[in-house]
Parts: sequence; C-alpha cells; structure tokens
Amino acid sequence: MKNIFIAVLLIHSMIFAQSINKKYFVEEKISGGSSIVGEYNTVEYSIKSRDEKLLYKISNKTDYDIPYSGIKVFNNGCSVLISAFHGTLTFYTNNGTKLKEIIIRENVGVEYERSIKSVVDVNSLLISYEDQSKNPSMLQKYNYSGLLEKSFEIEETNINGLAYSESLNQIYISSVVWDNSGTTNKIISLINEDGYLLKSYIANFEMGFFTENDQFIAFSNNYLLSINAENLEISLQNELAKDELYLDVIASKGLIFAITAKLPKLKSGKWFYKNPTIIKLDSSGKLIEKKEVEVNSFSEFSFMKTNEFLRFSAGSEIIAVE
Repeated sequence: MKNIFIAVLLIHSMIFAQSINKKYFVEEKISGGSSIVGEYNTVEYSIKSRDEKLLYKISNKTDYDIPYSGIKVFNNGCSVLISAFHGTLTFYTNNGTKLKEIIIRENVGVEYERSIKSVVDVNSLLISYEDQSKNPSMLQKYNYSGLLEKSFEIEETNINGLAYSESLNQIYISSVVWDNSGTTNKIISLINEDGYLLKSYIANFEMGFFTENDQFIAFSNNYLLSINAENLEISLQNELAKDELYLDVIASKGLIFAITAKLPKLKSGKWFYKNPTIIKLDSSGKLIEKKEVEVNSFSEFSFMKTNEFLRFSAGSEIIAVE
C-alpha cells in the first residue's frame, strides 16, 4: 500500500512546473526515441537567464529505461546535475564546463526507486534522500563547487517537499507518515542547519520559496499555505476543489499570485491544460481578485517577472497578471 501511495504522489508531483528560481531557468529537450535495452535518449539542458539569454547547454546521455537527471542552477550561474538512479551529483561551472562528479555516500548503488529532493538557495545546495537499504534519511549541504559542508541523519521519510533559507537558517521538510492503523498523515517539519526541530505542522507541500519579507510560501497540487518565518505561525491555508490544481505560485509587491486550472489531459506524454484562473491574494490569504482567462491548451507554463511587470506564459500565449 505504501509503495502504491508513493508512486501516485510522485506522478502527481510532475503535473506542475515551477518558477521559483529568480535569475535562471532551464529548458529541457529530449531526443533519441529509444525503446529497448542498448538504446539511449539524450537530454539537452539549456540554462538561460530570465531575459532568455543562453548561458550554456549540458547534454546527458541516458539508457532508455533509466530516470532522467534533474538540474539545479545556483545564483552565480553554476549548476548541478542530480541523478537519483546513480546517486551522483555532477557540478558545472557557469560556462558549462564539468567541474566534478561525486556520489552522495560511499558504496552507493543504482536504484530505480531512490528519490533525491533538492533545493538551491543562493549558492548552496541542500539535498535529502533515503535508500531502500539504509534508514533513516540523510540531509546534505554542498556549495556550488561540490564541497560537502554538512551531512546528518533526519527522522523524516517519504519526503515529498524540501525548502531552505540559508539566511534564516530554516529548512522545511514535507513528508508522509503512517500510523499504526495505516492512516496517512502529512507533516511539515521545520529544522535548522544543525538538525534541531523548531516546529511541526499538520500540512504538506511539494514546492516552496521565501519572500523578501521573510514569508515562506508553499504549495502542492491543491493546497497553498504561508508561514511567517519570524514567529513560525501559519498565516494562510487554502485548499482547492478536487478537480482543480495549482500550476504555479509567486509573490510580488506584498501580494500572492496563484495560477490554477482544471485537471489536465494526457497527450503524447505531456499534460495539457486549458483556461487557467488567476488568483490574487493578500498576505493573510484574503481574496482580492479571481479571473479565468480563455487560452488554447498548453503544456508548458511559468510566471515571468521583471522589475515592472508580472506575466504568466501559457504555451505561446502571454497573460498579463499585474
């Protein structure tokens, strides 16, 4: 039962995208069309600045049945390729030169079911992982050049969300636990960099970020919350109807903007949405404005923020938000 639930959780976590990184974003292009053992696909990662300028590309050749690597970009333009299957981290300079490859622990083996959660804050990388053969989970902190700065065990398992603020010394870990009756419970644990538990919440998230005024905002498919990072109290909780999803969330000028949509349809391996809804909230969660926008079906989307404007891209269409 647990493995089935985790699989469903992972599938759902792939439905939405993110626009949390402030300076850079990554475009992925997969080619190869492999279908049998011995064939390969190639993933090309294009690291771009928010004004669409290409910094560099990374090409990663992968066996047809191996999960693709994820990638994170640091504020200085360096990046790290994260392979949960191999248990490796490959660091690159800000011109795309491979710097080093390391393994997350000694004698790590390949593993299809391994999950590595990761988050970058400025020029630090935080990862959490658990292996089928090793308990409890591990939390590690690296700098942008691949130097391991901290590594310690944490009690949380079945982690589905990770957020980190180095300046606030706060790490939010979202996990799912089962009690003796088999009931699932969703918990957020707030710890510091020494692993000390600061607070726990009955809540859950998959993506999270911090605002300039020390507000932690996080969301999953149908749940949005905000925590005051100073007094550690929840200031906003909002749950959508079962037939709706949060696509993306961002904060701007003291307000919270969310994009929602009805459940998508799967076509050619991609989720397609129609007619997103723009929701504007104040910091306490009070609804200011809600507007549905008619657009053609789209599978790629993200917020686009400049000094003056906030827009949302839905496929080829650009929607003015503020």
